[in-house]
Amino acid sequence: MQVTEESVNGLERTIRIQVPSADIDTAVHKKLQSLAKEVRINGFRPGKVPLQVVKKRFGGQVRQEVLGDVINESYHNALTQESYRPAGMPSIEPVKMEDDSEEFAYTATFEVYPEIELASLNGETVIKTDSAVEESDLDEMMETLRQQRKVWNDVDRASETGDQVIMDFVGSIDGEEFPGGSAKEAPLELGSNSMIPGFEDQLVGVSKGDEKTINVNFPEDYRATDLAGKEAQFQITVHGVKVSELPQVNDEFAKEFGIEEGGVDALRADIRKNMER
Repeated sequence: MQVTEESVNGLERTIRIQVPSADIDTAVHKKLQSLAKEVRINGFRPGKVPLQVVKKRFGGQVRQEVLGDVINESYHNALTQESYRPAGMPSIEPVKMEDDSEEFAYTATFEVYPEIELASLNGETVIKTDSAVEESDLDEMMETLRQQRKVWNDVDRASETGDQVIMDFVGSIDGEEFPGGSAKEAPLELGSNSMIPGFEDQLVGVSKGDEKTINVNFPEDYRATDLAGKEAQFQITVHGVKVSELPQVNDEFAKEFGIEEGGVDALRADIRKNMER
């Protein structure tokens, strides 16, 4: 096997790999001999098909299979021989030999990993950051866990910031509904800022059974470019208002996080351990 580097362009390398035809012919011959023992051809007993018959029938197919194996093996051998570190799969192109030679050659084009020289850290100053988990950090995390497990209960009053409104809404622009602008019995926590600016503010003060039209403007940088910067109207039908109820921090609360013994103190200790890690 002969390997020649033909071009270097940044991290791209193109190498030419030439494999002796004798190696390919030998591999083809061996594969045809093996095939002759297995192939079934009318007029011949199994295992008794003459090699020339097998070669005439399957020679081209076998040669292509052998060339595929040769390319795969010789390419990886070339990388090891020349100490290349490829960063991806190669692009393989066959090479037409001069004077119609039967020698087999191809080029492989691929990118290599860059050589990186690490700078010396001699004389450099590294500032070590120390951090500590305070009781206030634990209190804040406990409150976050409570918020994650809050439940919503129906309330017979007008909505306030922090409440959840259950509603149908249909959005339109210039009187035409737009895709993705409608929903049925959708829950929305007022003040969560999960809708476009101005949407939630106009739902403060609504009650069950109310119908209302609100006007909002999609932000200029809205992800859906066909809606960005446009004014829209939403027809709202309110099905209910709910108020949140937070769980008490007690032994039952701790068990929800896998703390079977030790209650709240064990839960706080577990949270501290995780935060410190």
